[in-house]
Amino acid sequence: MPTPLSPPNFSSVNTTQLMDALRNCELGKGDEILAHFESDFGVLVGSENVVALSSATAGLHLALMALGVSEGDIIICPTFTFAASAFPIVYLKAIPYFIDSETETWNMSPQYLEEAISELKANGKKPKAVIIVHSYGNPAKLDELLAISRKNEIPVIEDAANALGSTYQNKQVGTFGTIGVFSFNRNKIISGAGGGCLVTNKKDIADKVRYLAHQAKSNTPYYHHESIGFNYGLSPILAEIIRLQLPSLTERIKDRTILRDKYQLLYKDMTIFQDQAKNAVSNNWLNVALFDAKSDQNEIEALCKTLEVDVRSVWKPMHLQPIFKDTFYTGNKESETFFEKGLCLPFSNKIIVNARSIADL
Repeated sequence: MPTPLSPPNFSSVNTTQLMDALRNCELGKGDEILAHFESDFGVLVGSENVVALSSATAGLHLALMALGVSEGDIIICPTFTFAASAFPIVYLKAIPYFIDSETETWNMSPQYLEEAISELKANGKKPKAVIIVHSYGNPAKLDELLAISRKNEIPVIEDAANALGSTYQNKQVGTFGTIGVFSFNRNKIISGAGGGCLVTNKKDIADKVRYLAHQAKSNTPYYHHESIGFNYGLSPILAEIIRLQLPSLTERIKDRTILRDKYQLLYKDMTIFQDQAKNAVSNNWLNVALFDAKSDQNEIEALCKTLEVDVRSVWKPMHLQPIFKDTFYTGNKESETFFEKGLCLPFSNKIIVNARSIADL
């Protein structure tokens, strides 16, 4: 069976620790486990409030709700991203407005963002929020994007699902905007095989998100509901599995950075890699490359197939997706070039150990 593109690593979680978590759940201490996780994660990323959730997608959904997004509101979102960044907009019957990338970091273009906001304002409209995605863990140009958002008084949600450990000006991305979300899906650098969380320095937002995530149950001795809620809470068992891996984050980033450097040296004559923004450090969750020739791209895919290691295309832009064919878009098809020539290179011990052309470097 092929090795996944970015398999989880549970080596820092031992059976004794997992059994302790199970026993604590049996004793009704699930809330204590979740509180411990939220505290440790808040210290790690530098956020005052953390809400453990079932996924980053749930976090985006609740983030939009906490900002008062409703039917007909316009939400700005990158076109070069995974669909989960955009779907929660539609959950609320709001309208996504897709912005294309700049060609250095491959993230949302500040120029196109400003153009889109100016166009909307000229037509008497104002976006309700801007979602910034740090694609493949690589920080976006936050100084410029945040300056534009602040100037226009538009709150920012950071989708840092892939970017745990990535920093901008020595600060964890996901903590710059009003709200940030992280993922612990099975392919992430820290994984619970599922799970996510939301961070914010605004306690009122955290309280609202926590309330909605747990079926909107009022603080009464009986079941009382004044709002529609969701079953978006994180399992205490997954929370403990994730928490026990947090101390290994630096070492995991180091491994990915070593592989990135090898990839860039090996393929320097045939590819362009994502650049890092000034004052930014990527966790190198995945290495994505833009190949000059389709034949070179095919050769790498064939090598990975021989090694039984998964490899795949980069994201298909949202404005090209059939479900979003009539949606607003500003850009010059940069992400279409990424999709046509781009490839996600795998992070796997099989690649490090068995790929002779890489291991011999």
